[in-house]
Amino acid sequence: MAGIIESSPAHQNCSRYDIRVIIKFSVILGKDASCIHKDLVTVLGENAPSIQTVRKWVKAVSEGRDDMEDEPCPGRPVTAYGDANISKVLVSLSDDR
Repeated sequence: MAGIIESSPAHQNCSRYDIRVIIKFSVILGKDASCIHKDLVTVLGENAPSIQTVRKWVKAVSEGRDDMEDEPCPGRPVTAYGDANISKVLVSLSDDR
């Protein structure tokens, strides 16, 4: 059975969300981070997350995290490219060249 999993290219196209759900399921089964990482490498090969990433998610799931989606990242607000902001910049540039 393991040979079927290893040779299937469909298994090598998992999203981050899919991988996190696999980690969550594996934690529920009682597997540790090293075992989960080994399983992911067997199935995903070079597309597997690092052992540090697996440990991070094992810890998060063990502490009760249910949401496997990415948390919002700080940074430039989505509105930075709005028409109002572009107009303000153009007016500012035309006023003070």
